[in-house]
Amino acid sequence: MDTIILAGGKGSRMEDTLPKALVKLKGRAILDYQLNYLNGKVDKIILALGHRAGEVISYVQEFHKDKSVDFSIENEPLGTGGAIKKALKLCATPKVLIINCDDIADIDIKKLEKIKENAICVAHPRLPFGLVKEKNGYAVFEEKPVLPDWVSCGWYAFNKDELIKLLPDKGSIEYEVFPKMKLKVYKHEGYWRSTNTKKDVDEVEKDGLPKVFGGK
Repeated sequence: MDTIILAGGKGSRMEDTLPKALVKLKGRAILDYQLNYLNGKVDKIILALGHRAGEVISYVQEFHKDKSVDFSIENEPLGTGGAIKKALKLCATPKVLIINCDDIADIDIKKLEKIKENAICVAHPRLPFGLVKEKNGYAVFEEKPVLPDWVSCGWYAFNKDELIKLLPDKGSIEYEVFPKMKLKVYKHEGYWRSTNTKKDVDEVEKDGLPKVFGGK
């Protein structure tokens, strides 16, 4: 599969001056983790860029020369739907993987690729605050547990021809496209963490990363 990484965010919730894709996580850009994990597992990577795209391009050209990366640049904000539609013009494979830059996961791409239908990857969410349960009338605390429910983890696999017919030139894939699609659920039981805010980044740094992302 060719792969589109949505990496055009400003990173305003990161409390950082860098574009979101270049914000540091354990001394490396968030984008590094995605590019390194995908390397050798997909055909071509297309970065869908907007905010300060030139800085991201320069970074990739300097530090990821060994990877097949192309760039789709928005001249104005197009939303996730419009950004994907523009980036799809650079995709050559019939099936396309789409990833949010700030969702780091060790999803088995070979297994995902075998699903013939359009698919959404889901994972167990971590409660951002402590859970309080009651036992015999008294509080029992559980600090930020992983819940048994499922949420989208920002990874999707689509049949290109089906997807492009539904995408707006400008708008949201979540609100304008997903309700019109039949999405197969791919349940991911492995590692997934969102790095959408500075607090998220701080917690990932505190908890550490698995070996596949360079952790211990």
